[in-house]
Amino acid sequence: MTTPDRRPPDVPQSRCEFKVFGGLGCRRDGSDVDLGPVRQRIVLAKLLAAGGDAVGLDSIVDSLWGEQPPASAANQIHRHVGNLRRILEPDLDVRETGRYLLPAGTGYRLVLATEDSDLAMYRELVRRAREALAGGDVVAGVQAYLTALELGRSPAFTDLPASALSSPEFVAIERERVAVALAASEAAIAHGMAGAALTPLVSVAAAAPMDEALQACLMRAYVATGHRAEGVRVFESTRQRLAEELGVDPGPELREAYRELLASGWTAQDEPPPPNVPRPAQLPPPVAGFVRRNGVAAVLDDQLTDAFSDATIVITVLGGMGGIGKTALAVHWAHQIADKFPDGQLFLNLRGLDPDGHVMSSEEALATLLASLGEPAVASPQETVDAQAARYRSRLSGRRLLVLLDNALDSDQVRPLLPASRGCLVIVTSRHRMTSLVTREGARYVQVDRLTGAESRQLLINRLGARRATVDPESLDKVITLCAGLPLALAIVAARVALNPALPLSAVVSDVSAPSARLDALSSVDSSDDVRSVFSWSYRALAPPTAQVFRALAVHPGPGMSLESVASIVGVGRTRARQLLTELVTANLLDESQSGRYVLHDLLRAYAAELLDEDHQRPEYERRLITHYLHSARAAYARHHRQPAGTLDEPPPDVMPESFDSVPRAAAWYRRERAALWATIDVALAHGLRRDAAAMVLAASAPGSNSIPPRRTHTVLAILDMVNVLGEPLMEAELLRTVGEAFAPLPRADEYLRRSLSIFEGAGETAGQADVLRNLAVLSLSRGDHDAAIAYGERSVALARQTGRQELLAVSLLTLTRALLGTDRFEAGTRAGDEGLTIAVAKHLDHLKIYYAQLIAESSWKHGRLERAVEVSEWGLAEGVSESNGPRCAVAAILARAAFDLGDLARAERGCQQFENLIADNGFRELIEVSGIEQAEAYRTMVAYVRARLSLMRGAS
Repeated sequence: MTTPDRRPPDVPQSRCEFKVFGGLGCRRDGSDVDLGPVRQRIVLAKLLAAGGDAVGLDSIVDSLWGEQPPASAANQIHRHVGNLRRILEPDLDVRETGRYLLPAGTGYRLVLATEDSDLAMYRELVRRAREALAGGDVVAGVQAYLTALELGRSPAFTDLPASALSSPEFVAIERERVAVALAASEAAIAHGMAGAALTPLVSVAAAAPMDEALQACLMRAYVATGHRAEGVRVFESTRQRLAEELGVDPGPELREAYRELLASGWTAQDEPPPPNVPRPAQLPPPVAGFVRRNGVAAVLDDQLTDAFSDATIVITVLGGMGGIGKTALAVHWAHQIADKFPDGQLFLNLRGLDPDGHVMSSEEALATLLASLGEPAVASPQETVDAQAARYRSRLSGRRLLVLLDNALDSDQVRPLLPASRGCLVIVTSRHRMTSLVTREGARYVQVDRLTGAESRQLLINRLGARRATVDPESLDKVITLCAGLPLALAIVAARVALNPALPLSAVVSDVSAPSARLDALSSVDSSDDVRSVFSWSYRALAPPTAQVFRALAVHPGPGMSLESVASIVGVGRTRARQLLTELVTANLLDESQSGRYVLHDLLRAYAAELLDEDHQRPEYERRLITHYLHSARAAYARHHRQPAGTLDEPPPDVMPESFDSVPRAAAWYRRERAALWATIDVALAHGLRRDAAAMVLAASAPGSNSIPPRRTHTVLAILDMVNVLGEPLMEAELLRTVGEAFAPLPRADEYLRRSLSIFEGAGETAGQADVLRNLAVLSLSRGDHDAAIAYGERSVALARQTGRQELLAVSLLTLTRALLGTDRFEAGTRAGDEGLTIAVAKHLDHLKIYYAQLIAESSWKHGRLERAVEVSEWGLAEGVSESNGPRCAVAAILARAAFDLGDLARAERGCQQFENLIADNGFRELIEVSGIEQAEAYRTMVAYVRARLSLMRGAS
């Protein structure tokens, strides 16, 4: 029996070919087409997954909106289908159904020929393989299986959201893929064709690490191809994963495969590497003129010995300031010892302190390392960082590798990248001390200090030659003193001298001491090697308007610049600004780090600043910069439904502050622009614009968050001293309140808050009083005084009611709810919470919803009101937004536990999945910031308990 060809009788003029494995895609007449927004893509994915069968409207609604579809759901789906029809057949009339997407009952079906869909071809190959094997045609059957296995080696629809992929038809495809991989591999092994199945089997097995049958099959494939050591590694990593995640031992199938492997005569000696496993050799070249630091070298050599005698891996952390030579030292030592690690060397720049602020995430780092080891970067769209790390450790199991992780941010960034194999050595360079890595993983910390005088002298001699470096001993000593033992500074000076044989060291001493040392030290009489001259060539080729923008960029404090901020500084529209910035990017005078965000290199910034000083336009540009950030910050503050203190004149028409149509966009602006905003406050103070500086401080962060970074305390206090001479008591009171809120729980916080309250009381400003009383309640909570917190909270709520401002009342009720529930006054706290939540919903205060959901859901769960806890948790995750992922992590954990206790296993699974997805997106660090380490660990333990129980229940069934 053959599968009928579903192609309509009349072949359409346009032919479309669809891809589902590795991500949804479509080619029309040989060209890729854009399938539209994510919901439209989900509709198409469901139709493809159905394989020509009808998909009902209800099923589509469930995948797009879950249990809370909008009233317009059906109309939206019909519109998506219409759009898809015209994408597939551009000449189709609006009212025509076309050849592909046909109505079927209450829904639709997709009519395709088998060869027009990789999923249809995959299923047809599997059908043929089974038919051939059943008929005794072994060669044809195994070959068809292997072809299908290769076609489906990547998961389907990997570009769709994880929430959509939980739909039954998508889950079924992944289960089908695992089952086919198992059947195909078993057939190939049984008939002597294991080598052809091994590579795709490794990919599928990586996406199903807990499937013991598949892992056992992978072990047998390794044994059949003569790579028994890899089979042992599969068994050990799977056993470890089962123990860590489920607390269980391997099942009979996995144990039997292990017994077979041992019976085959495996020994660990002289085992050849498995197929397609690269031996990486990624170390960068050694730095020219490197100077051995004898004191550090002895410590490092001792640790190399430990790497081969210790029961665990050895982790060496080289720490020190920027430019101190950590990377040069690490690379030099790594080259010296590379031959001790026969399985290769891995190198990765983690960009912990990159100028553009983009720190490499653990996901990115693991993806790069896995690719270097021949593994797929991401095995499935649901794969977590922990799963990536497990595959990485499994790949290194039993191998001796040297891993150099350069420019690390902190211990959390490094921890997932550590192998677990004895005999591996990890070298980490960082500007931080990595205390947690030393404490928990036993890392050996080595402080890289400045070069000694003798070492600095040797570096210059290595770079310049002994005669050139020592001809003027006095100047040489002065250069060494001015460079203060910093290898980077010494290398720059050496480069300049080496480029000009006639340049005496005495001239360099004068240049390095001058304010323009950075560019002057990198210049020479040979213009082809003069940094400033090279910059000038690009600059002089610019059209005058573009050159003006380049000069103006020097006033922006960075590190990244938005399109709007540049447009405001220069006084041109967004469209024109984008055109000019694109010209600078094309000329390699500017980097576009991401769409609409620009980064100017430090040396180019210095060059632009020199040009700007020559045409005397800096004051004008700086005033525009101040106006832009002042009005943008107040707009972001107002979007959080709070009124900034004081009034401002409208900005001039050629300054374009940023505007925000939602709380998430305003919160994202704060995260992105905080450093530049505070630097602009400094610029305002330098111009004597005290009122503008004070107004920016008051709008410098989302209401309720800490708006004063620790390093900026002195700036704010200086502004506070200035404000009382402005004759604006309400602004002074608001600034006092802000300082008091930021200083909590220090003793001085009371002083600032009470001074603020006194001014607001004297002015009869009820809203201000309510805000300060709320701050006093929060301060009392931080000190454990719940009775005082309740008293302050009740006064704040009473005054907020008098103002008639519902958003202020909702904020005050939130604090009172937290205080009441903290003293186990459940009924009173619930009443306050319900009232505040009702206001938040009615007034669309999205940034408050998640906090109310966390308080009410957790309290309801603790008091046995499980249905209420589940209901509020799901609502909060769907409706609430926040600057941090922390509150969402907490609510997801509560959902998982409350739903499990209620017996609703599907919702419990969703809660676990949402928590794990948020954790993978830096959520746990943010959860710690919001809830504290102990409470954050409690939430994680809660989810781990539910996840283990669900897994055990599935195993029992």
